[in-house]
Amino acid sequence: MAEKKNYWDMQKSFWKTPAGIAIWALLLAVLFGGGLLALNVFGSPYPVIEIFDADPVVISHGNASNLSWSVIGASLVKIDPGVGEVALKGSIEVKPLETTTYRITAINGSTNRSMTLEIMVGMP
Repeated sequence: MAEKKNYWDMQKSFWKTPAGIAIWALLLAVLFGGGLLALNVFGSPYPVIEIFDADPVVISHGNASNLSWSVIGASLVKIDPGVGEVALKGSIEVKPLETTTYRITAINGSTNRSMTLEIMVGMP
């Protein structure tokens, strides 16, 4: 004689069938996929400063150093002091008269990231 199963036992066994697994996969894809899409549409992603470098880091008085940077996901990038607004990727030559700390700031909406580096200037 076949074993009688109650309603809840039958429900548990349905979710182990290929049809039940497919339904779970679809539900999870909708929940997670829709959630990720909502985060990308409604939340601004944080900008990423991949590179902010100086070459050379130590210079003699009157010499130049080359600042280079690469930023992803920013609507505005600026370098202070004295450089101002720049492209997402690039380089510029600077000639500080004294040891100077440069700060790159990447802004996307209300979120921002910044990084600093120092160029040391030797005495003449």
